[in-house]
Amino acid sequence: MGHVPVMAVEVMELLDPRAGQLLVDLTVGAGGHARCFLEATAPTGRVLAADRDSEALSLAECNLADLSSRVSFQQGDSVSVLNDLIRRGLSPDGILMDLGVSSMQLDDEERGFSLREDGPLDMRMDSSQKTTAADIVNRMRPDRLETLLREEGDEHRCRVIVAAIVERRKLRKFRTTGDLRVVIEGALRSKGGRVHPATKTFQALRIATNTELSLIRDSLPLAVQCLAPSGRLAVISFHSGEDRIVKHVFRDLAKQGLGSVVTAKPVSADRAEVRSNRRSRSARLRAFAKGAQA
Repeated sequence: MGHVPVMAVEVMELLDPRAGQLLVDLTVGAGGHARCFLEATAPTGRVLAADRDSEALSLAECNLADLSSRVSFQQGDSVSVLNDLIRRGLSPDGILMDLGVSSMQLDDEERGFSLREDGPLDMRMDSSQKTTAADIVNRMRPDRLETLLREEGDEHRCRVIVAAIVERRKLRKFRTTGDLRVVIEGALRSKGGRVHPATKTFQALRIATNTELSLIRDSLPLAVQCLAPSGRLAVISFHSGEDRIVKHVFRDLAKQGLGSVVTAKPVSADRAEVRSNRRSRSARLRAFAKGAQA
């Protein structure tokens, strides 16, 4: 399998998998972490593999076909899946959230996540939802768009970028990733460098299109509520805003006496992994253990 899961060794150490346990992987992607868990808990461990992206779920189902007797699949965002688990009375031993956009989503220009390949300005992880990134760029008020780029993209040049967007959309709507990329390159008078000048804007639009930050805030307490006693929740984030939310929610849950933070500081990928897997360079891993025995 070509997909390389980020910090697989560290994730397994923090989840502490054992035979017979159940893992709920809320963002299964290509199934790399799920496979690691199933191998560590053979022959009786099980995984509920969930993802809001139907294409990712189909890929995971294909990649995990040899272990299919111990895997079930469910489409949905993290909040809907966790609420369903609570309704069903299921208490997993581990829950994993691998946040952000996956390499397979970036590699498909038709999904609109990649700024380097020209495709529809879409960015929806769940293709059944109505709002696309193009809708946001074409319709959002300038002041709200500035706030979006600043707060969810850490883009300090947001005013210049939004001014250029507004001028362009007066003439014609944004339809493709190339439309937006070219406007940002012109506004910032730059076409490249180590980090493309449109990177932060694309990140902010993806987060907003998929309401990612609010889903994280809502999911973490539900995940801890859902866990079995002494169960563990592991979260991999790739953006400072994501990691900040995870840090603060974990602290609040610990103060409420619901468990303890396992990771005093976020865990980062080692140098060898960063060299071999570029996506891991910005990854931050945190874990929370439920209950008095945490």
